[in-house]
Amino acid sequence: MKIGYLKLLFFLGLSILLAGCGAKQPVERPVSQFQAVDFNPKVRAGDYVQKVDNLIAILDTSGSMADPYKGEVKLNTACEIVSRINATLPDLNLKGELRMFGRIATFSQQFTQLLWGPAQYSKSGIESGLQKVGRGRGESPLNVAINAAAGDFASIQGRTAVIIVTDANKEYMNYGAAVKAAKSMKGQYGDRLCIYTVQIGKDPEAKKVLAKVAEAGQCGFATNAAQISSRGGMAAFVEQVFLSKVEKVEVVEEVVVVEAPAPGDRDGDGVYDDVDQCPNTPKGANVDERGCWLVGDVFFDFDKYNIKPEFDDELEAVAKVLNMNPSVNIRIEGNTDNVGTEKYNMQLSERRANSVKAYLQKFGIDENRLSTIGYGFSRPIATNSTPEGRDLNRRVELTPTP
Repeated sequence: MKIGYLKLLFFLGLSILLAGCGAKQPVERPVSQFQAVDFNPKVRAGDYVQKVDNLIAILDTSGSMADPYKGEVKLNTACEIVSRINATLPDLNLKGELRMFGRIATFSQQFTQLLWGPAQYSKSGIESGLQKVGRGRGESPLNVAINAAAGDFASIQGRTAVIIVTDANKEYMNYGAAVKAAKSMKGQYGDRLCIYTVQIGKDPEAKKVLAKVAEAGQCGFATNAAQISSRGGMAAFVEQVFLSKVEKVEVVEEVVVVEAPAPGDRDGDGVYDDVDQCPNTPKGANVDERGCWLVGDVFFDFDKYNIKPEFDDELEAVAKVLNMNPSVNIRIEGNTDNVGTEKYNMQLSERRANSVKAYLQKFGIDENRLSTIGYGFSRPIATNSTPEGRDLNRRVELTPTP
């Protein structure tokens, strides 16, 4: 009787375990306090027109996305990026879908699935798809998701933007297959397709392969979640992907259109003057499609002001630009979360700013070109009620000044 009872308990426990693994329960994620830039007034005024008709968002939900990064699970960060894109998008006439890739259940052999769409775009539609995302598990067959998405929109006309959010972990993803699938999709869609990749993390090999995936689209670009997560960074990303700025045409009384001269590039940043929104870019600066210098933020651990090794490359790039442009100065702005007193955080923000200043001085930058200021916790860019929000608020911003 005792052996039979133990067997019964064993099989009952195994049945419960299998049922739990097979169930798709959404993972509770932090509530975002992100305040999106509103493009709708400018779209209605005719300052912008949409340049994309279809949106395919592809989200990595594989096993590596369950790993921590900057105090948060990678998959939570990826979902937040998609949510911020959704929040910043103006009211456009789009068709869209949200597709995941990764093992959809512990014992499943299915590695990609539609979470929402294809359907007429709506903010609630995207958010409903994100609510279905479970825990990260299994391999990262990006190629399977790209091939499936190519079929989803095969009969839909118009220009299509594919946005892929992933850590591109080399242990989970077949890099060659991913690039091949992107090239195949480009061959199917031709000039109607652009590919944009958003990397979660800082792995250099992953960065290279995601650049190749984006290049396969022959338009679009590769970026990192850290560069577009802020309010301004996300607005710039959405503008580049979805909108075209309307150039005002001067007309004389005889209704003769004055032709603009051939576009030039006076600051040599690779962006023509007629679309360059930052016409005096310093020499050697890495710029976005608007021609503006991409100066990344520096983030800090709790109650720390030391520079983490992961920001060495970004700060060295800033120092290189400053050495090439003696007339350019930088304002270094320190910020904190709201843990602790106002006085202590003000001092901590100043120490963070001074730490970045000292780092740049090691490259021969005159201290008179580096001004510092501490804001304490007076300028949060995210909520201080969640760990990931406080992580974003512990930062130094670098602002070029004349």
